[in-house]
Amino acid sequence: MLQLPDALTADQFLERHWQKAPLFMPGAVATIRPSLSRNELAWLATCDDVESRIVFCNRAQSKTRYRVANGPFDDDYLQALPPRDWTLLVHDVEKHLPAMRRLFRMVPFVPDWRIDDLMISFAAPGGGVGPHRDNYDVFLCQGIGVRDWRFTSKRIEDDEAASDDLRLTEEFDGDDQHSAGPGDVLYLPPGAAHWGTAQRACMTYSIGMRAPAWYSDPDLAAGEAEPGYLSPQARQRAGTRADELGLIATETKEWLQPQPPSSDEVIALIEAPAQLNRLPLHAMARLAFDDERIYLNGTAYEATPTERTGVRELCVRRRLSGKNVRKIGPDLLRWLLAGGAFETP
Repeated sequence: MLQLPDALTADQFLERHWQKAPLFMPGAVATIRPSLSRNELAWLATCDDVESRIVFCNRAQSKTRYRVANGPFDDDYLQALPPRDWTLLVHDVEKHLPAMRRLFRMVPFVPDWRIDDLMISFAAPGGGVGPHRDNYDVFLCQGIGVRDWRFTSKRIEDDEAASDDLRLTEEFDGDDQHSAGPGDVLYLPPGAAHWGTAQRACMTYSIGMRAPAWYSDPDLAAGEAEPGYLSPQARQRAGTRADELGLIATETKEWLQPQPPSSDEVIALIEAPAQLNRLPLHAMARLAFDDERIYLNGTAYEATPTERTGVRELCVRRRLSGKNVRKIGPDLLRWLLAGGAFETP
């Protein structure tokens, strides 16, 4: 877990900052593990099924302009990049490299269904994506190098002249300015304008959140953060759209959908308990549950109490076991397998 500053507890962080106010946390992480090298990140950016982009910053004009190139990229293109003023961003890294999901343990006080993805960026000196605001909560964890941050909760006007590719704000001084070094973390609530610039070549690990536009949880409590669980409080916040919450929370991106086994393969797996007992959750699968249903990749299953207990254990372990399989039962297991919940042989 992050080392919160000023002796803040997790509940105090949620009460004072979550969806309310930015917080810079120096030395919040002793060492980022696991981590990626610049070359490993570049390799991901050459893959067809990986979302990546490069943001170039052009200061040669009277007004700073930003331009985006979208991946996948050729090796030669990446090797020929200039020595400064660009940033490579790779999205959904934990879905392609499942071990990277362990970084989500830095924020165990946030329900895991609220976490969207791990984006990792490498910035050459002077690199950045320009002043902007996001519509989601994010924890920006600094790896190697140094990045200067400016941020504010004040309203900053958009700057349509800054880029044809990005929605940016006007440049601003910021209420707060910090130089983030290895292990420093910046939390930003939705709508907080921020502007990061690499002083030295640096890596930033961004844990970004998801929620429907009609959902917010400024009253979130750390006790709600049980793996996979959509709490009664969450459903209450969703109001008349509570039944949609689990479907949207587990919806996958079109290009990041696990490939489910065939019907014959499902039958073969169910008849081979030794194989079932070793199956991990698929890195691209999204699994959650509430007090009535199981949700997987944007679909729902009406579950018995015993089935929900089995899925509760599965969300914690992220891997099937013999006892777990018996609690889940054949009907739910068949539904999970057919929906692409597991990394199958």
